[in-house]
Amino acid sequence: MSIPPNAGSTPPAPNFRGDTWNGFQSGLPNTWRSTSPWRQTVQRRRIMLLDDLARLELKNRPDQEQRAFLINSLLSDAGIAAESKVSIRKWWWGTEIERAWARLHEVEERTVDLLPDSELRARASEALGYASFHLKDDKRQKDLEALLADPSHTNTAELRPSIVGVLRTAHDNSDRSNQEARYLRNRLILASGVCLFFTALTLLTQRLFRDDHFLTLPDDSFKDAPWQYLFLVMFFGSVGALFTAIPAMSKVPLGHSPFNLPLQQGLLKLVLGPLVAVVGLLTLGADVLHVGSSNTLIGSLLLATAFGAGQHAVTRYVDQRASEILTAETDPANGSSPDKSRRAE
Repeated sequence: MSIPPNAGSTPPAPNFRGDTWNGFQSGLPNTWRSTSPWRQTVQRRRIMLLDDLARLELKNRPDQEQRAFLINSLLSDAGIAAESKVSIRKWWWGTEIERAWARLHEVEERTVDLLPDSELRARASEALGYASFHLKDDKRQKDLEALLADPSHTNTAELRPSIVGVLRTAHDNSDRSNQEARYLRNRLILASGVCLFFTALTLLTQRLFRDDHFLTLPDDSFKDAPWQYLFLVMFFGSVGALFTAIPAMSKVPLGHSPFNLPLQQGLLKLVLGPLVAVVGLLTLGADVLHVGSSNTLIGSLLLATAFGAGQHAVTRYVDQRASEILTAETDPANGSSPDKSRRAE
Protein backbone atom coordinates (compact mmCIF):
# COMPACT_ATOMS: atom_id res chain seq x y z
CA MET A 1 0.00 0.00 0.00
CA SER A 2 1.36 3.45 -0.89
CA ILE A 3 2.33 6.02 1.74
CA PRO A 4 -0.26 8.79 2.20
CA PRO A 5 0.94 12.13 0.84
CA ASN A 6 0.76 15.34 2.82
CA ALA A 7 -2.66 16.90 3.48
CA GLY A 8 -3.75 19.26 0.75
CA SER A 9 -1.29 17.96 -1.86
CA THR A 10 -2.42 17.28 -5.40
CA PRO A 11 -3.56 13.67 -5.74
CA PRO A 12 -1.36 11.53 -8.00
CA ALA A 13 -2.62 10.11 -11.25
CA PRO A 14 -4.90 7.08 -10.87
CA ASN A 15 -3.21 3.72 -11.02
CA PHE A 16 -5.44 0.70 -11.59
CA ARG A 17 -2.74 -1.96 -11.98
CA GLY A 18 -3.38 -4.92 -9.74
CA ASP A 19 -4.12 -3.96 -6.15
CA THR A 20 -2.40 -0.55 -6.21
CA TRP A 21 -4.21 2.62 -5.24
CA ASN A 22 -3.24 6.21 -4.48
CA GLY A 23 -6.25 7.80 -2.80
CA PHE A 24 -5.27 7.91 0.85
CA GLN A 25 -4.57 11.63 1.23
CA SER A 26 -6.78 13.14 3.91
CA GLY A 27 -7.40 16.42 5.70
CA LEU A 28 -7.74 19.89 4.22
CA PRO A 29 -5.24 22.55 3.17
CA ASN A 30 -4.34 25.01 5.93
CA THR A 31 -6.24 27.79 4.15
CA TRP A 32 -9.50 25.82 4.26
CA ARG A 33 -9.46 24.15 7.67
CA SER A 34 -11.59 26.86 9.30
CA THR A 35 -14.27 26.92 6.61
CA SER A 36 -17.68 25.27 6.26
CA PRO A 37 -18.26 22.13 8.38
CA TRP A 38 -19.48 20.21 5.35
CA ARG A 39 -15.88 19.92 4.13
CA GLN A 40 -14.77 18.15 7.28
CA THR A 41 -17.88 15.97 7.19
CA VAL A 42 -17.06 14.87 3.64
CA GLN A 43 -13.47 14.11 4.65
CA ARG A 44 -14.57 12.05 7.65
CA ARG A 45 -17.01 10.07 5.55
CA ARG A 46 -14.40 9.59 2.83
CA ILE A 47 -11.86 8.23 5.32
CA MET A 48 -14.46 5.81 6.70
CA LEU A 49 -15.07 4.47 3.20
CA LEU A 50 -11.33 4.25 2.59
CA ASP A 51 -11.00 2.16 5.74
CA ASP A 52 -13.80 -0.15 4.59
CA LEU A 53 -12.10 -0.71 1.25
CA ALA A 54 -8.56 -1.05 2.62
CA ARG A 55 -9.41 -3.86 5.04
CA LEU A 56 -10.99 -6.07 2.36
CA GLU A 57 -8.90 -9.10 1.39
CA LEU A 58 -9.61 -9.29 -2.32
CA LYS A 59 -8.14 -12.26 -4.18
CA ASN A 60 -9.19 -11.84 -7.79
CA ARG A 61 -7.90 -9.14 -10.09
CA PRO A 62 -11.27 -7.61 -11.18
CA ASP A 63 -12.20 -6.90 -7.56
CA GLN A 64 -8.77 -5.39 -6.92
CA GLU A 65 -9.12 -3.11 -9.93
CA GLN A 66 -12.63 -2.18 -8.83
CA ARG A 67 -11.29 -1.15 -5.41
CA ALA A 68 -8.48 0.84 -7.01
CA PHE A 69 -11.03 2.66 -9.17
CA LEU A 70 -13.23 3.52 -6.19
CA ILE A 71 -10.26 4.93 -4.27
CA ASN A 72 -8.25 6.57 -7.04
CA SER A 73 -11.17 8.04 -8.95
CA LEU A 74 -14.35 8.47 -6.91
CA LEU A 75 -12.98 9.01 -3.40
CA SER A 76 -10.14 11.11 -4.71
CA ASP A 77 -12.62 13.32 -6.56
CA ALA A 78 -14.73 13.66 -3.41
CA GLY A 79 -11.63 14.90 -1.58
CA ILE A 80 -10.89 17.40 -4.35
CA ALA A 81 -14.47 18.69 -4.19
CA ALA A 82 -14.15 19.18 -0.43
CA GLU A 83 -11.01 21.26 -0.99
CA SER A 84 -12.33 23.32 -3.90
CA LYS A 85 -13.03 27.01 -3.54
CA VAL A 86 -16.76 27.70 -3.64
CA SER A 87 -17.75 30.70 -5.72
CA ILE A 88 -21.09 32.48 -5.39
CA ARG A 89 -22.49 30.54 -8.33
CA LYS A 90 -21.33 27.20 -6.93
CA TRP A 91 -22.68 28.13 -3.49
CA TRP A 92 -26.03 29.04 -5.03
CA TRP A 93 -26.40 25.71 -6.83
CA GLY A 94 -24.51 23.57 -4.30
CA THR A 95 -22.13 22.35 -6.99
CA GLU A 96 -19.19 21.12 -4.93
CA ILE A 97 -21.14 19.72 -2.00
CA GLU A 98 -23.41 17.73 -4.33
CA ARG A 99 -20.40 16.54 -6.32
CA ALA A 100 -18.66 15.31 -3.17
CA TRP A 101 -21.67 13.45 -1.80
CA ALA A 102 -22.53 11.93 -5.17
CA ARG A 103 -19.06 10.32 -5.22
CA LEU A 104 -19.37 9.11 -1.61
CA HIS A 105 -22.80 7.61 -2.26
CA GLU A 106 -21.55 5.82 -5.36
CA VAL A 107 -18.62 4.32 -3.46
CA GLU A 108 -20.89 3.19 -0.63
CA GLU A 109 -23.18 1.43 -3.11
CA ARG A 110 -20.37 -0.20 -5.10
CA THR A 111 -18.56 -1.41 -1.98
CA VAL A 112 -21.44 -3.83 -1.33
CA ASP A 113 -20.35 -5.88 -4.36
CA LEU A 114 -16.87 -6.32 -2.83
CA LEU A 115 -17.96 -7.40 0.65
CA PRO A 116 -17.57 -11.04 1.73
CA ASP A 117 -20.76 -13.01 2.27
CA SER A 118 -20.25 -12.99 6.04
CA GLU A 119 -20.69 -9.19 6.18
CA LEU A 120 -23.78 -8.87 4.04
CA ARG A 121 -26.32 -9.26 6.83
CA ALA A 122 -24.64 -6.54 8.91
CA ARG A 123 -24.46 -4.22 5.90
CA ALA A 124 -28.11 -4.95 5.11
CA SER A 125 -29.09 -3.92 8.64
CA GLU A 126 -27.12 -0.70 8.25
CA ALA A 127 -28.84 0.00 4.94
CA LEU A 128 -32.27 -0.54 6.49
CA GLY A 129 -31.38 1.76 9.37
CA TYR A 130 -30.32 4.49 6.97
CA ALA A 131 -33.36 3.93 4.76
CA SER A 132 -35.74 4.30 7.70
CA PHE A 133 -34.96 8.04 7.71
CA HIS A 134 -35.47 8.57 3.98
CA LEU A 135 -37.94 5.92 2.76
CA LYS A 136 -41.59 5.48 3.67
CA ASP A 137 -42.88 1.95 3.02
CA ASP A 138 -40.75 1.53 -0.09
CA LYS A 139 -41.02 -1.83 -1.88
CA ARG A 140 -37.23 -2.28 -1.99
CA GLN A 141 -37.03 -1.74 1.74
CA LYS A 142 -39.72 -4.36 2.38
CA ASP A 143 -38.02 -6.84 0.05
CA LEU A 144 -34.73 -6.48 1.93
CA GLU A 145 -36.50 -6.93 5.26
CA ALA A 146 -38.09 -10.12 3.91
CA LEU A 147 -34.69 -11.48 2.84
CA LEU A 148 -33.33 -10.91 6.33
CA ALA A 149 -36.36 -12.37 8.07
CA ASP A 150 -35.26 -15.98 7.49
CA PRO A 151 -31.47 -16.30 7.99
CA SER A 152 -31.49 -19.98 7.05
CA HIS A 153 -32.53 -19.16 3.50
CA THR A 154 -30.51 -16.03 2.88
CA ASN A 155 -29.49 -15.92 -0.77
CA THR A 156 -26.42 -13.72 -1.19
CA ALA A 157 -27.08 -13.44 -4.92
CA GLU A 158 -30.36 -11.68 -4.08
CA LEU A 159 -29.09 -9.88 -0.99
CA ARG A 160 -26.37 -7.83 -2.67
CA PRO A 161 -28.56 -6.14 -5.32
CA SER A 162 -31.28 -5.65 -2.72
CA ILE A 163 -28.89 -3.76 -0.42
CA VAL A 164 -27.65 -1.65 -3.32
CA GLY A 165 -31.22 -0.88 -4.39
CA VAL A 166 -32.22 0.26 -0.91
CA LEU A 167 -29.12 2.44 -0.55
CA ARG A 168 -29.57 3.98 -3.99
CA THR A 169 -33.24 4.80 -3.38
CA ALA A 170 -32.49 6.26 0.06
CA HIS A 171 -29.66 8.35 -1.40
CA ASP A 172 -31.96 9.64 -4.15
CA ASN A 173 -34.58 10.67 -1.59
CA SER A 174 -31.93 12.35 0.52
CA ASP A 175 -30.68 14.22 -2.54
CA ARG A 176 -34.19 15.47 -3.30
CA SER A 177 -34.60 16.72 0.26
CA ASN A 178 -31.29 18.54 -0.03
CA GLN A 179 -32.38 20.10 -3.31
CA GLU A 180 -35.68 21.23 -1.79
CA ALA A 181 -33.82 22.86 1.10
CA ARG A 182 -31.39 24.57 -1.27
CA TYR A 183 -34.15 25.83 -3.57
CA LEU A 184 -36.14 27.15 -0.60
CA ARG A 185 -33.04 28.90 0.71
CA ASN A 186 -32.47 30.50 -2.70
CA ARG A 187 -36.09 31.63 -2.95
CA LEU A 188 -35.91 33.17 0.52
CA ILE A 189 -32.78 35.07 -0.51
CA LEU A 190 -34.50 36.35 -3.66
CA ALA A 191 -37.60 37.38 -1.69
CA SER A 192 -35.41 39.16 0.86
CA GLY A 193 -33.60 40.98 -1.93
CA VAL A 194 -36.89 42.14 -3.48
CA CYS A 195 -38.16 43.40 -0.11
CA LEU A 196 -34.89 45.20 0.54
CA PHE A 197 -35.05 46.80 -2.92
CA PHE A 198 -38.57 48.17 -2.40
CA THR A 199 -37.63 49.39 1.09
CA ALA A 200 -34.69 51.35 -0.30
CA LEU A 201 -36.77 52.59 -3.25
CA THR A 202 -39.53 53.86 -0.95
CA LEU A 203 -37.02 55.66 1.25
CA LEU A 204 -35.23 57.18 -1.74
CA THR A 205 -38.49 58.35 -3.31
CA GLN A 206 -39.52 60.09 -0.09
CA ARG A 207 -36.08 61.72 0.04
CA LEU A 208 -36.47 63.08 -3.51
CA PHE A 209 -40.09 64.24 -3.17
CA ARG A 210 -39.89 66.09 0.14
CA ASP A 211 -43.20 67.92 -0.24
CA ASP A 212 -45.21 64.71 -0.77
CA HIS A 213 -45.51 62.85 2.50
CA PHE A 214 -46.08 59.12 2.29
CA LEU A 215 -46.92 59.08 5.98
CA THR A 216 -48.69 61.75 7.98
CA LEU A 217 -46.15 63.40 10.23
CA PRO A 218 -46.91 63.34 13.96
CA ASP A 219 -48.34 66.52 15.48
CA ASP A 220 -45.87 66.77 18.36
CA SER A 221 -42.28 68.00 18.38
CA PHE A 222 -41.00 66.03 15.35
CA LYS A 223 -39.33 68.68 13.15
CA ASP A 224 -37.05 66.58 10.96
CA ALA A 225 -37.48 65.76 7.27
CA PRO A 226 -40.27 63.37 6.16
CA TRP A 227 -37.77 60.78 4.93
CA GLN A 228 -36.23 60.64 8.40
CA TYR A 229 -39.63 59.90 9.90
CA LEU A 230 -40.13 57.21 7.27
CA PHE A 231 -36.76 55.73 8.19
CA LEU A 232 -37.74 55.64 11.87
CA VAL A 233 -40.97 53.84 11.01
CA MET A 234 -39.06 51.27 8.96
CA PHE A 235 -36.50 50.78 11.70
CA PHE A 236 -39.14 50.08 14.32
CA GLY A 237 -40.88 47.81 11.84
CA SER A 238 -37.68 45.76 11.75
CA VAL A 239 -37.61 45.73 15.54
CA GLY A 240 -41.11 44.27 15.57
CA ALA A 241 -40.09 41.70 12.96
CA LEU A 242 -37.14 40.73 15.14
CA PHE A 243 -39.54 39.57 17.85
CA THR A 244 -40.91 36.92 15.48
CA ALA A 245 -37.55 36.12 13.86
CA ILE A 246 -35.90 35.01 17.10
CA PRO A 247 -38.34 32.12 17.83
CA ALA A 248 -38.16 30.93 14.22
CA MET A 249 -34.35 30.87 14.29
CA SER A 250 -34.24 29.12 17.66
CA LYS A 251 -36.39 26.15 16.60
CA VAL A 252 -33.55 24.31 14.88
CA PRO A 253 -33.36 20.52 15.38
CA LEU A 254 -30.07 18.92 16.34
CA GLY A 255 -29.63 17.62 12.79
CA HIS A 256 -30.72 20.93 11.30
CA SER A 257 -30.76 21.83 7.65
CA PRO A 258 -27.32 22.21 6.24
CA PHE A 259 -28.53 25.08 4.08
CA ASN A 260 -29.08 27.52 6.96
CA LEU A 261 -32.83 27.84 6.46
CA PRO A 262 -33.44 29.50 9.88
CA LEU A 263 -30.97 32.25 8.97
CA GLN A 264 -32.78 32.99 5.72
CA GLN A 265 -36.16 32.83 7.47
CA GLY A 266 -35.03 35.47 9.96
CA LEU A 267 -33.56 37.65 7.21
CA LEU A 268 -36.82 37.61 5.27
CA LYS A 269 -38.77 38.67 8.36
CA LEU A 270 -36.37 41.54 9.08
CA VAL A 271 -36.59 43.02 5.58
CA LEU A 272 -40.35 42.46 5.23
CA GLY A 273 -41.14 44.12 8.58
CA PRO A 274 -40.38 47.70 7.41
CA LEU A 275 -42.65 47.38 4.37
CA VAL A 276 -45.50 46.00 6.45
CA ALA A 277 -45.06 48.82 8.97
CA VAL A 278 -45.27 51.47 6.24
CA VAL A 279 -48.33 49.86 4.64
CA GLY A 280 -49.99 49.54 8.03
CA LEU A 281 -49.52 53.21 8.91
CA LEU A 282 -50.65 54.21 5.41
CA THR A 283 -53.83 52.21 5.94
CA LEU A 284 -54.51 53.86 9.29
CA GLY A 285 -53.70 57.31 7.92
CA ALA A 286 -56.13 56.85 5.03
CA ASP A 287 -58.84 55.75 7.50
CA VAL A 288 -59.63 52.73 5.33
CA LEU A 289 -60.43 50.55 8.32
CA HIS A 290 -62.17 53.36 10.24
CA VAL A 291 -60.04 52.82 13.30
CA GLY A 292 -58.15 55.40 15.27
CA SER A 293 -54.52 56.28 14.63
CA SER A 294 -51.87 57.96 16.75
CA ASN A 295 -50.79 61.56 16.23
CA THR A 296 -47.68 61.31 18.41
CA LEU A 297 -44.23 60.09 17.46
CA ILE A 298 -44.10 57.49 20.22
CA GLY A 299 -47.55 56.17 19.34
CA SER A 300 -46.68 55.93 15.63
CA LEU A 301 -43.47 54.07 16.35
CA LEU A 302 -45.29 51.63 18.62
CA LEU A 303 -47.79 51.00 15.84
CA ALA A 304 -44.90 50.47 13.40
CA THR A 305 -43.42 47.91 15.80
CA ALA A 306 -46.75 46.09 16.02
CA PHE A 307 -47.19 46.07 12.25
CA GLY A 308 -43.61 44.85 11.81
CA ALA A 309 -44.35 41.91 14.06
CA GLY A 310 -47.54 41.33 12.07
CA GLN A 311 -45.56 40.24 9.01
CA HIS A 312 -45.53 36.83 10.69
CA ALA A 313 -49.02 36.32 9.23
CA VAL A 314 -47.30 36.02 5.83
CA THR A 315 -43.96 34.45 6.70
CA ARG A 316 -45.44 31.75 8.92
CA TYR A 317 -46.15 29.74 5.77
CA VAL A 318 -42.44 29.89 4.99
CA ASP A 319 -41.73 28.78 8.56
CA GLN A 320 -44.03 25.79 8.13
CA ARG A 321 -42.35 24.70 4.90
CA ALA A 322 -38.88 25.08 6.40
CA SER A 323 -39.98 23.12 9.46
CA GLU A 324 -41.18 20.27 7.23
CA ILE A 325 -37.79 20.06 5.52
CA LEU A 326 -35.86 20.27 8.78
CA THR A 327 -38.02 17.64 10.46
CA ALA A 328 -37.79 15.27 7.50
CA GLU A 329 -33.99 15.33 7.72
CA THR A 330 -33.78 14.69 11.48
CA ASP A 331 -32.94 11.26 12.83
CA PRO A 332 -35.32 10.69 15.75
CA ALA A 333 -32.90 8.24 17.35
CA ASN A 334 -29.67 10.19 17.46
CA GLY A 335 -30.32 13.35 15.50
CA SER A 336 -27.91 12.58 12.68
CA SER A 337 -27.22 10.40 9.69
CA PRO A 338 -24.09 9.95 7.55
CA ASP A 339 -24.90 12.86 5.22
CA LYS A 340 -26.85 15.07 7.60
CA SER A 341 -24.35 17.91 7.36
CA ARG A 342 -24.09 17.85 3.60
CA ARG A 343 -26.24 20.95 3.30
CA ALA A 344 -24.17 23.04 5.68
CA GLU A 345 -22.64 24.99 2.86
